[in-house]
This record gives sequence, structure tokens and C-alpha cells, in this order.
Amino acid sequence: MQVGLDFVRQAKVHGSAHRWYLVATAGTPLSRVEPQSNFFVAHLVPRNALARLWFEVFGCIRVTRRVRPAVIYTQFGPQWPGARRFVNVVGCAYSNLVYPEIDFWGRLDLPRRWLRKIIDILRERRVRQADVVVFETADLAERGVRLLGLDSDRVHVVQPSISSLVAPDVVHEETRKRCEQIPCGFRVLLLAAYNPNKNIELLPRVAKALANEHGDHDVLFLTTLPGDAAVTRNITDMARDLGVASRVHNVGPVPQEGCAELYRCCDAVILPSQLESFSNTIAEAWTMQRPLLVSDLAWARALCGDGALYFRYDDAGEAARQIHAIKTDARLRQDVVHRGTRMLATYPTAEQRFRRYLDIIERYAER
Repeated sequence: MQVGLDFVRQAKVHGSAHRWYLVATAGTPLSRVEPQSNFFVAHLVPRNALARLWFEVFGCIRVTRRVRPAVIYTQFGPQWPGARRFVNVVGCAYSNLVYPEIDFWGRLDLPRRWLRKIIDILRERRVRQADVVVFETADLAERGVRLLGLDSDRVHVVQPSISSLVAPDVVHEETRKRCEQIPCGFRVLLLAAYNPNKNIELLPRVAKALANEHGDHDVLFLTTLPGDAAVTRNITDMARDLGVASRVHNVGPVPQEGCAELYRCCDAVILPSQLESFSNTIAEAWTMQRPLLVSDLAWARALCGDGALYFRYDDAGEAARQIHAIKTDARLRQDVVHRGTRMLATYPTAEQRFRRYLDIIERYAER
């Protein structure tokens, strides 16, 4: 969502040579985008899977007849089957499709696991049908060509960047007031919606290891999950059973404009994921000058370089050791922040990223 909102912001400012028509999901921040001279909201799709599928196969036909697009660009997602006669440029963040060696859905029960695998098969087919596929890293692009059989001539790489919505000078009063209610302690933030891949369940185990192995009882893990969700209750129950309920604090979802406030009120950022195409968390932690801890896996090393501290995937003990190290060693903490700043300099700005996307869109729109 944040990447999409930033793309819209950039298109309004730097894409004025073109007319942009937005298709978005109703009820999301994208649906509330204000039109302007070069930017229009063409259609809002109801917020359920069946409505989205119907639109992509049938409903999009009416929209494309009205708009007559030179190209259809999907930020992250497959092309629309109902619009195959138009040029389709798609951004692909389905990293699990090109990392078959990782059991991406292994944490789910059997029925949901098979459902997800069926969805992945359909996604892979539609990615292959796109005219142009844009990946966020060279590693993902190479795997897309090698494992999905994509034509290398229609595969491109656009490096991710920090969203213009997250910066040290961004202020969001509502979120700031919520942050004032967070208990004191050494705060470690995991800013993410729930997905089994995110491995949020690791946090209570890390809190327990910190207490048992290092005597750390004041490390506080912050999450941003819906308060009434079953997965949130599961994590809360796990923390209670381990005796660390007071060490895991759910802030709840925050608007994209409020993310900077969360980074500002925390001391470190953790990303215990099993796999990511790219996570905004990485660049945002660097931008907000917070030390970053990440699972020690190939995708993370490729994205973060020496800009993070690493711990073995799903290893609560090692994650606890790294958190204890940055908590107690101010010089190490500052060194990790400095290395993150250096890594951030190798990534494009939000405007540079948009212009790279725009170059690809313009190139294929002319064909």
C-alpha cells in the first residue's frame, strides 16, 4: 500500500506528461486519492476476492473501453486476463514463486496450505502471460528467468527505495499521541501486517530468551496487528503462556503517514521473515536511523549487505543475543546505524525509482 501511495504521489508530480487512471480497492487509502489535472480514479473494486477476480476477468473490459489505455501498469500483482489485448506491465513481488526451496506456507494447516499453493500456480501462470515483468532485485529477476521461464528481454529490475511518506521530518499527530501511551523500555519494532512468512510468533520466544539468558526484562516488542484478529490473540496467548505478556505490546495498525512516528519512538527494528521480495521496513529503518536486525538468509544478505545485524532464522536465542548486544553496546548500535545509512545511499530515491518505472512504461507503450 505504501509503495502504491508513493507511486501515485510521484506520478502526480513527475508524470505530468501523461494521463493516469487509477484502479484500486475500495476502502483502502488508495481509494481516497484526490484527482488532479493528470490523475483520475477510474474504478474502485469492492474489497473481497470474488469481486477482484470478477473485475480482472470481466469488469476491466468496460474500464479499458472507456479509458483506452496505452499500457496497463500493475504495481504488484498479475496482469488482468480481461485486458490481454493491451500492453501489461506488472511488478512482481511474489518472491515465493522463485524460491521453491523455501516452504513458504509451511506454517499453515493443510487445507489453507493447499489453497495457497493453488493460488500460487494461478499467479505464476498470469505472471508468465504479462508483456513485461518488473522485479525489485537482480536475484529475483535472474530466478524469474531461470525458474519461471520468463523471456529475459521482457524482464526488468527497478530497485526499491524509501517511501516519501517516511522521513525524519514527517509528523503525524494522531500516531504520535498513540506512541505516548506505549510502555517504557528498550523498544524493538516489527512494523507489518500479519502473514505466516513474517514469523511474528518469534517475538514472545525472543522475549523469553532475553529474560532467561541475559536477564533483560525491559525489552519491549511492538507490533502493528489488528487488535481483534485471531492471529493477534494467538501471539498474545503465547506471550502470556511464556510469562512475557508485558514484553509484547500491540500498537495496532497505523496509517502510512504515521509510520515515521513509530520508528521515531523505537530503539531498534526487527524483521524475522522467512522470505521477502523487499520490505519497506529495511529502507525505513535506515532512513529513520534505527539499527536493523534481520533473519540471516540469502535474500536478506542480498538486500541489506552489512547494513544489518543478522540472526539465524527462527532462532530465538540468537535473536535475543543480538538484541542484547545493541541494547548494551552504544558503539555497536551506532555502527549498525552508520552502515545502514551507507547502504541506503546505494538505493534510489522515490523520484528516481518512479522515473525508472516511467521509462519502462513509456518504452512499451510506444510499441
